[in-house]
Amino acid sequence: MAAVAPARRRKRRSVPIGRMLLLGFFLVFVLWPLYWMFNTSIKPSDDYLTVPPVWFPTEPTLVHYKAALFAYRGLDGLINSLIISLSATVLSALLGTLMAYSLARYNTGGQHLSFWVLSQRFLPPIGIVLPVFLIYRGVGLYDTHIGLIIAYTVFTLPVSVWMMFAYFRGMPKSMEEAALVDGCTRWEAFWR
Repeated sequence: MAAVAPARRRKRRSVPIGRMLLLGFFLVFVLWPLYWMFNTSIKPSDDYLTVPPVWFPTEPTLVHYKAALFAYRGLDGLINSLIISLSATVLSALLGTLMAYSLARYNTGGQHLSFWVLSQRFLPPIGIVLPVFLIYRGVGLYDTHIGLIIAYTVFTLPVSVWMMFAYFRGMPKSMEEAALVDGCTRWEAFWR
């Protein structure tokens, strides 16, 4: 029978007090404004500017949330934002994936096209706001969902292409070749 060594006691690491105090101060510094915003949002209107301040409301209310969503039409803005952002995200991901795949697999556009796509992101959007506004107003896309979806898609497409390009470049071509040998078309190999 073999002898078993006794279990070693783990040394307990002590955490320096200074580090804990600094972390605590940082947490209070970061979380206090969040607490204050939430606290103010559930206070009755009379308690906003009382001296001394009310730290914990005695009669919390959700009337301010109701007013923001319904009286000031905040719900309409949330729905519009959801429609526009989801549409632009899906469109940017779909187009970016297709473009990145063609750049990574077929060497389309030469050696520097992938960098050119990313360099379009370096252009500050404020530099093209006026031309885009004039074009949108002339074409009738100003103040429409479609206009915003197109603008957001165009602005996010370079980043989407760049991220997917790196993914497809890192994927071995042998996987695609194996799918083609198994009888898949190029589209089936891409989707699978």
